[in-house]
Amino acid sequence: NRKLKLEQSFTLFSEASGKEIFLMPVTGADYRGETVYSDAAEDRNNALTLIGDGEAPVITGLELLEDRELINRNEGTIVLQVTAADDLSGVRSLSLKIVNTDNTIEKIYQPESDGCIRVDITRDEPVFSGDFTVTAYSVDNVGNERTVQYSTTEFALEASVERILEPHTPVFQRGESGILNIVTYGYAERVEVEFPPEMVAMNPELNQVFLYEGNPRYRQEESILFMIPLYLPEDAEYTITVRAYKGDRGLEEYPTLSVIEINGSILDDFRTRLR
Repeated sequence: NRKLKLEQSFTLFSEASGKEIFLMPVTGADYRGETVYSDAAEDRNNALTLIGDGEAPVITGLELLEDRELINRNEGTIVLQVTAADDLSGVRSLSLKIVNTDNTIEKIYQPESDGCIRVDITRDEPVFSGDFTVTAYSVDNVGNERTVQYSTTEFALEASVERILEPHTPVFQRGESGILNIVTYGYAERVEVEFPPEMVAMNPELNQVFLYEGNPRYRQEESILFMIPLYLPEDAEYTITVRAYKGDRGLEEYPTLSVIEINGSILDDFRTRLR
């Protein structure tokens, strides 16, 4: 009438992952003097085979951000497809957290019904603008955890030229007016604009610098109104240089405009009408 309790403990290290361990619990045990005996047949019936699992789930899909310091939205939508797999114990949970340090936005994504987290990095989602960190976290069914994290910067510049008059394509007659449109994404700190020397010679104020260091924004727009000089050489293509900066990062765009001979210039048209 004595209570009998036997315990055995052991620790598995990572090198035991995937290996089988055979255990035969003592059953029907009893004392014979100071020695413990058990029923061998019952021991065999209650034997257990365990598989060691010291490895966390494998997370895939974030490799797209590895060693990528710059994401330019002009490249189009970037799609993240994040999954976790654990052949031994299965996956208990998977989540993806994105924290933006420029605008303090935070988002958490959960898997869809097939176990995959899908995230589109688009130009309309502020959480992906500027400096942000992506963290994937997964746990298997025995408690092994894995975290994968990447930090990156989204930064983009768009610049285009259009005529004020229709059609708005950047093909000008001398004397016409146009607009240089500039859009930056990702909290640009400074934008510099350089017009062709032939145009700056007529109007030195064309070259401009926009500073946003005190109040940078996710999306910033600027427009510069300019005029094609009446005596600018015709049948030529001219390039405007637009530069955007964020910290030590820089982007450049080179919108072009053409000046072609369309009955001379606007001044020639006026003269014709006066006649």
